[in-house]
Amino acid sequence: MLEKFREGSQGPGAKIILGAVIVTFALAGVSSYLGTGGAQSAATVNGVDISTQALENQVRTDRSRLESQQGESFAARWEQPAFQNQVRQQSLNTLVAQNLLQQMTDDLALRIGDEKIRGYIFAMQEFQTDGVFNDERYVSLLRQSGMTPAQFVERLRADFAQQQLTDALVNSEFSLPNEVQQLAALQNQQRQLSQLIVPANKFAADIVVTDAEVSDYYNANSGSFQTQQQASVDYILVDMKDISADIQLAADDAESYYNEHQSSYAQEDKRKVAHILVAFNDDEAAAELKAQDLLTQIQSGADFAELAKSSSDDTFSGENGGELDWLEKDIMDPAFETAAFSLVNDGDVTTELVRSDFGFHIIKLLAVEPGKVKAFADVKAAIETRLKNEQAVSRFDELAEKLAEQAFEVPDSLDVASEETGLKIVSTELFSADAIPAPLNDQRIVSTLFDQDFIAEALNSEIINLSDTQSIVVRINEYKPQTTKPLADVNTEIVARLTATKAEQKALSFMSTVSAKINAGDDVTTELASVDASFTAPEWLSRFDYTKADFKVLSKLFSMPKPTAAEASVATETSLNGDVTLLKFTSVRDAETNAEEATRLADTLKNINAQADYEMLIQTLIKAADVSYPAVVE
Repeated sequence: MLEKFREGSQGPGAKIILGAVIVTFALAGVSSYLGTGGAQSAATVNGVDISTQALENQVRTDRSRLESQQGESFAARWEQPAFQNQVRQQSLNTLVAQNLLQQMTDDLALRIGDEKIRGYIFAMQEFQTDGVFNDERYVSLLRQSGMTPAQFVERLRADFAQQQLTDALVNSEFSLPNEVQQLAALQNQQRQLSQLIVPANKFAADIVVTDAEVSDYYNANSGSFQTQQQASVDYILVDMKDISADIQLAADDAESYYNEHQSSYAQEDKRKVAHILVAFNDDEAAAELKAQDLLTQIQSGADFAELAKSSSDDTFSGENGGELDWLEKDIMDPAFETAAFSLVNDGDVTTELVRSDFGFHIIKLLAVEPGKVKAFADVKAAIETRLKNEQAVSRFDELAEKLAEQAFEVPDSLDVASEETGLKIVSTELFSADAIPAPLNDQRIVSTLFDQDFIAEALNSEIINLSDTQSIVVRINEYKPQTTKPLADVNTEIVARLTATKAEQKALSFMSTVSAKINAGDDVTTELASVDASFTAPEWLSRFDYTKADFKVLSKLFSMPKPTAAEASVATETSLNGDVTLLKFTSVRDAETNAEEATRLADTLKNINAQADYEMLIQTLIKAADVSYPAVVE
C-alpha cells in the first residue's frame, strides 16, 4: 500500500484520473472514434457499440505505454499469452469506462462554451505554422483524418465535457492533517537492520543433478521450452510516398492551376462581434423573456456594451462589453455563426434572438476584415503538393488495382505482379509474432500471416489496404511452427535451474539452523565461518533504500513486528537473485517531515482518494449498465 502512496507522490495525481478517462485526441487516430472499421463489436455499452478496431487501437496504445514503462523486461512478458490477454482485457475495460462516462456526461448535460473550444483549437501546435494558427493546415489535417471541422469541434466538445466530470472528482477530494501526518510517519519511518547474506552458490559445488531429474523437469515444464512460430514473408507494397517522390510537374502546371482556381484561394471575411448571452439554466421560457427584454432595450437606444457588462451570462466577454475574438466560419455554434455573418454594417445588431445550445444571444457586429485572394507565390508550394498528390492518387489506384488483379490471377507467386506493376518484391527474414517488421506489423496483416489456412494454401493474399496511402499483398515464403525444443538443447539450462533450486534450499536450511541458534542465544561463529559470512553493521534503512538492501528484503523488513527493547526481531528472506538473507531488526525511528514534503503528501493522498472515487464511480456505472461482449477478447 505504501508503495502505491509513493508512486502517487511522484507526479500530479490528477493525471491518474485524467489519463485513464480523457481520450487523447491524436489526429492520426481520429478516425477510430467515428466508428469506422469492421462491423463486429468488441463490446456494447447500453446499446452503443465499441468496434473491434477501436479496441485494437487502444491495445496498441496501452502496449506502447507499458513498453516504455517496463523497458527490456516487457518483451519477455509480452511473449506470454496470459499477459497479452490481460492487457487486451484492460484495454477493453478502459473503452467501456470511457463510454459509460460519456453517457453520464450526456445525461448530466455538461457543456463547454464555444470560446473555450475555439481557443483550444487555435492553440494546438498541430494546426500552427510558425507559431500562428493556419486555417488551411487545420482543414487539411482534419480532411486527412476523415473529419470535418464541425465533427472535430463536436469531438472536442464531448471530451471537454467529460473532463468536467473528472475534474469534479479530482477537485472535490481533500486530505486531513492527521491523515497526512500518519502517511508521512509511515513513509519516512526508518528501521535499523543487520543483514547476514549467504549466497546460494556457496552450496552449489556439491550438488548433483541426475539425468532422471533433468528428464522429469523437462517433461513437467515442457511449456517453458517452446519455440515461437515463425514466418518469412514476400510482399509487394504500393506506397503513396514513393509514388509522389517520382512525380515531376511541368514548369507552368502550378501557375495554370492557380489561374483556373483563384476562387479557392480567397480568404473569407472575418468578423469581430460582441454578444449578450442569457443562459437557459432551468427555465428556458424565463431566459427567453429576459433576452427579449434586453433586445428591446437595445432597440430603444440602450448601450449594448453596458448591458453586456451587467446582464450577460458570459461574464468573461461581458467584462469587455461582450466583445469576442475575430470570428471565422466553421468554428462557432452554427446558429450563432449564421446570425453573425448575416450582419452587414459595423454596429448592426441582430433583430431577433439567436438560440444556440447554450442559451439566447443578442449579437452586434463590430468590424469586418474583408477576404482577399492569396498571391501565387504564397500558395505555389501547396499547389505543387496538391497536384503531385492528385497524380499520385491516380497512379496509386492504378497500381493497387493492377497488383490485386495479378496477385489473384497468378496466386502462387508475386513475380508476375512485380513485373506488371514495376514494384519490387521485398523478402523478410524469419520473424515471430511479437517481432514483426514494418510495414507488416499491422493487425490485419498479422491475422492473415499466422492464419493456419493461409499458411497451408501458400498463396498470395488479397490486397490489404493499410491506409489511404498504402496497400500490400503478402505471401508466406517459409513457415516454422511452434515446437518444443529438444531436451539436448535445453539440458544445460535445466541443470542450472535445478542446481540453483537445490542450492537455495540448502541455503534456507542452513539459515534456518543459524536463526534457531540465534533465537536460543547460542553462538553461531562456527556456522558463519563455514560459509565465510558475517552480519553487516547495523544501519538505518528507509522503505526505498534499494541500493542498500534487496527489494524483497526491504519489503520483509517493513512487514516485521516492532522489536522489544531487549530482543531483536529476526526473520529470513530469499532475495531476488536466490541468495538468502537473515534479517536482525533492532529498532525503529521516525523521520521529520518538512513543509514541502507535507504539501506533496497531502496532494498525493488527495489524488489517491480521487482515484478511489473514480474506480467506485466506474464500478457503480457498470453495475447499472447493460454491457455485453459479442466478440471474444483474446
